[in-house]
Amino acid sequence: MQTRDVGELLLLSVLWGAAYLFMRAAVPAFGPAPLIALRMAIAVAVLLPLLMWRGGVGQLRAHPVALLVQAVPFTALPFLLLGFAAQHLTAGLLSVLNATAPLFAALLAHFVYRERLGRWRSAGLVIGFAGVALLMAGSVSFKSADGLLAVGAVLVTSALWSVGANFTRRRLGGMDNLSLTVGSLAVASLATAPLAALTWPAEPPPLRAWVETTFLGVASSGLGFLLYYRLLRRIGPVRAMSVTYLNPVVALIAGALYLGEVISWQTLAGAAVVLLGTALSLGLGRAQPPAPPR
Repeated sequence: MQTRDVGELLLLSVLWGAAYLFMRAAVPAFGPAPLIALRMAIAVAVLLPLLMWRGGVGQLRAHPVALLVQAVPFTALPFLLLGFAAQHLTAGLLSVLNATAPLFAALLAHFVYRERLGRWRSAGLVIGFAGVALLMAGSVSFKSADGLLAVGAVLVTSALWSVGANFTRRRLGGMDNLSLTVGSLAVASLATAPLAALTWPAEPPPLRAWVETTFLGVASSGLGFLLYYRLLRRIGPVRAMSVTYLNPVVALIAGALYLGEVISWQTLAGAAVVLLGTALSLGLGRAQPPAPPR
């Protein structure tokens, strides 16, 4: 990866790492569906004028079926699952469990696209999922049915995002980054709007929750997805998804400072094992062949 790619990955890790924090903070006031629908609608409201100014609205009609597939099962559904999980897990645990996305991406690359993983990457898969088991072992958060469902929801989210990353690159690779971002978020927002209306909170959310939701829409969804799709084309789905390897650092620290979440030794140990497995599955730290000229 070039220096610019690394810098954009670091920025994206901050935007998305903070997203776990603000989702965890705002979801009690709004509920999962209203929070997600608002987050995406705000992002579209910010980015759509820019798209219109650049004359990219026409691209939204170029691949309607592929855009619908990308937006509903690979954008709206994963975020709804994360919203549900945020009601039961800390921001740090959310981010660590979601860091398994590259593990699912490596499995997909091996079993579907016949990419050879090798011993190191295969060992990374085993280590990464062992870290998830370590996080769950004996933890009070996972002894309730809701806690177990929340863990399952995050792992399903990771699997969906790994499939979605490959789908986006293969079926929507010719679409402009901004058009793809606006189109996917707009369709996802519309798809979640009916559920959001049905579950809108009876008590008006406080101003702080609105501010947190606005950050999620403008920074995490708007700018974040724009950066993600740009990286997806430049460095490929597996490396682009390595941002989930960096998110937990931001989320764990920010959760402790902003929400007062306790970082236990078990959480730190489990996070370290998950991230080690993720790093190995991505081939990080090993010599790579030089990239072809672009």
